[in-house]
Amino acid sequence: MQTTEEFPFPFLPYPIQNEFMKKLYECLENANLGIFESPTGTGKSMSIICSALKWLIDHEELQKQQLNTAISQLNERIEKCTNSSDNWFSVQTEQIELNRERQALQAKLNSILQHERKKSALKKAVEDAENKKKSYNRIKVDCAKHKKEKETDNVDEVNTKEDNVEEELLLEEIAERSDNSEDEDNEEEVYESRKIFFCSRTHSQLSQFIGEVRKSPYSKNVSVVTLASRQSYCVNKKVRRLKQLNMINELCLQLQKKKTTAKEEKDIKRKKVATSCPFMPGDQDLLIGEALTEIRDVEEIAQKGENLKTCAYYASRKAIPHGQLILVPYNSILHKNTRISSGINLKGNILIIDEAHNLLDAIERMHSVMITGRNLLHCYSQLSQYQKRFQALFSAKSVLSLGQLSFCLKKLLTIFGATTKSSPDDTNTKASPKLYKIEEFEVMTEIDTVNVFELLKFIKNSRLIHKLQGFVEQYGNNVKIHESDTKTSGITHFLNSIKTKAPVDVAPIVTDTPSDGKQSNNPLMPIVSFLECLQNSCADGRIFIVPGPTIGQSTIKFLLLNPAAHFHDIVQDARAVILAGGTMAPMSEFTEQLFTAAGAAPERIVTFSCDHVIPRENIACSIITHGPTGIEFEFNFHNRQNPKLLDELGRALLNLCNVVPAGIVAFLPSYNFEELVYKHLDKSGIIAKISAKKRIFREPKLTSQVNEILEQYVLHVKKPQSPQNGSLLFSVVGGKLSEGLNFSDDLGRCVIVVGMPYPNIKSLELQEKMKHLNENVKPEAGQNFYENSCMKAVNQCIGRAIRHINDYSTVVLFDKRYCHKVKALPQWIQRTAVVHNTFGNMIGSMAKFFVKKRNENDSGRN
Repeated sequence: MQTTEEFPFPFLPYPIQNEFMKKLYECLENANLGIFESPTGTGKSMSIICSALKWLIDHEELQKQQLNTAISQLNERIEKCTNSSDNWFSVQTEQIELNRERQALQAKLNSILQHERKKSALKKAVEDAENKKKSYNRIKVDCAKHKKEKETDNVDEVNTKEDNVEEELLLEEIAERSDNSEDEDNEEEVYESRKIFFCSRTHSQLSQFIGEVRKSPYSKNVSVVTLASRQSYCVNKKVRRLKQLNMINELCLQLQKKKTTAKEEKDIKRKKVATSCPFMPGDQDLLIGEALTEIRDVEEIAQKGENLKTCAYYASRKAIPHGQLILVPYNSILHKNTRISSGINLKGNILIIDEAHNLLDAIERMHSVMITGRNLLHCYSQLSQYQKRFQALFSAKSVLSLGQLSFCLKKLLTIFGATTKSSPDDTNTKASPKLYKIEEFEVMTEIDTVNVFELLKFIKNSRLIHKLQGFVEQYGNNVKIHESDTKTSGITHFLNSIKTKAPVDVAPIVTDTPSDGKQSNNPLMPIVSFLECLQNSCADGRIFIVPGPTIGQSTIKFLLLNPAAHFHDIVQDARAVILAGGTMAPMSEFTEQLFTAAGAAPERIVTFSCDHVIPRENIACSIITHGPTGIEFEFNFHNRQNPKLLDELGRALLNLCNVVPAGIVAFLPSYNFEELVYKHLDKSGIIAKISAKKRIFREPKLTSQVNEILEQYVLHVKKPQSPQNGSLLFSVVGGKLSEGLNFSDDLGRCVIVVGMPYPNIKSLELQEKMKHLNENVKPEAGQNFYENSCMKAVNQCIGRAIRHINDYSTVVLFDKRYCHKVKALPQWIQRTAVVHNTFGNMIGSMAKFFVKKRNENDSGRN
């Protein structure tokens, strides 16, 4: 296939967009691994859509054309053989071979045509349903009838629930199977066309991408499928109310397992036990057709599923074979088990990962797990009570496996000098953090005597997590917990309470309380995740023991050091992998630590970086080495609490607020430093002076409060209350406002970065990561990683300001150390970066910048 110079586009593309699309098209055609950098505001998403979808459609047409041509040529050769006067035996043999070859090609062509007919049939079903309102009325009547019957059943179920609940809590002896509903196993093999999997970090980013696809020239002739978790798609209120994703998954699979024959159904009804999810299967084909007919986001598909009384989660998965563009969050692609269970097959397909600048960190976080002493104690307590309640009913294999799990929990507790009788509030006597390789950790804890692979298989197949959760919910709700009363606690006391079915007082070790304040009744989930980490190669990870003040606060953490270990299958299976982002520098990190380390051939790796679309005169970057009174700006760890330096910072911010119109966003290295600065400036009176010019806002620590703060910030920028002329927002580097948000136009006329956000060099985790890179990549890779961690975070903050070609903004970097880091800034920032050794020069040039822009805007309006 020849690369193309012309790409359909919703408007006249910029030259850099044309270049981007051409390079991406070539990369897909040549089956390469690409790293593409396109600054925010340059139309990166639309460029990806128009080039990738054009390649996909061209490829599909070419495939059919090549098959038709090959079949025609074979027909001609067969015809020539028939008319040949050569030896009849050789002619017959050649005809058989040619016919066999033609049949194989024809079968492939037929499957493609059948696949297209199936898609058309699904779309037609949607059109027919829309034209027949009676169909919807019938569905509503059926649902109402079903609901009424269900309510009747529920009355009986409540009356007999306690008689049958224990049967529901028993472990099951079942064969291992995948995360699929059972009827999926019996489906015939479906031909799947070439696909593009587009991956981004969050559902909100995928929703933004869907908006761009709708604006594109391909909105009417491409089938888009959006995958999401059960938490987003589930329409069963009983399942959805669990809130926790792992528990939703467990209960959903439990309901799928309960599908029965007609005879078994009668027995189950007699027992008054719930059978399966009422939304499965439902009219899956109609919902699949709805998803393929029109481009929809997660919320719209979930709403359609609710209207049609069918499961949106399984419908979206069943729609994958018929889709061309599949949108997925990071977890669904980067986590192998999730990828397999979701029905995602990357073999021969295209994977595009957007916002990939933090991909390495994302993979490491996704496969790193932390458990606490509180987790271990609570889990052992629950497991012991569960075992003693039902041990007489378990099989020998279950008893053995549960004993092995209890053994592992006991051994993990010994790391903190604790026993199973310890309390989470007991003082931890072991004070120093320690680091272990996986094999060292297993030997030290004696876990190496247990077959972890078999133990994990047992936990999965027996649904132990779900059973333990049900046990705690059934018997834990009637337990009064008094934290001060620990004398009447313990397993024996709790078991006595179960027998008498009476509320009793026990110690608060029945349920777990995570650090976020949300109560969880299932501490087994993080422990299972930790045990899964022990299956990693010994060279790919480390285990950190971090003692806390108490046993409960002490932690065991598995840290993944080699993200390429979990990227290897992706590189090997996919036809092409594209990493795209606004700031991908330094690209060497991705080539060395991801692609090459995952086994990719160097010749497959291509890189592309384009300039920004904004004119040079619309951006001004200033590096400030000294404050208004001449005090040197160096916000390193030792200087950060210096009152004189903080006073100088306050004066500098006040000066900038007097010069910069509308909105200013100031990024500080950490939440602690932001709080320190704000309190100091408030005490010194600077906050009051700034408030005369700007309404001040601070980034909240709780995600739930972010939208409210942003709305208020925007309101006071667009409609300032005199004498104020805008807002100042204190934010944190790497926080909730440093990525993915747009401070365009008046919302971000100046972006300030105070200090350099280096990670803590004394951190054991960071030191081990640097050591791993030095030993496995190249000698200086560790130090490069440390430096890049800082500048990548700074560049993300800078990128919040300029969002389109007509936007303009200023960037101010407060720290003399930036003088030596100009080359690490984005190219479009480097071209305007100026080092100011005196604060007055910077303020003067910034004042001229905004006066010029104000005059340009005034003349434009006239």
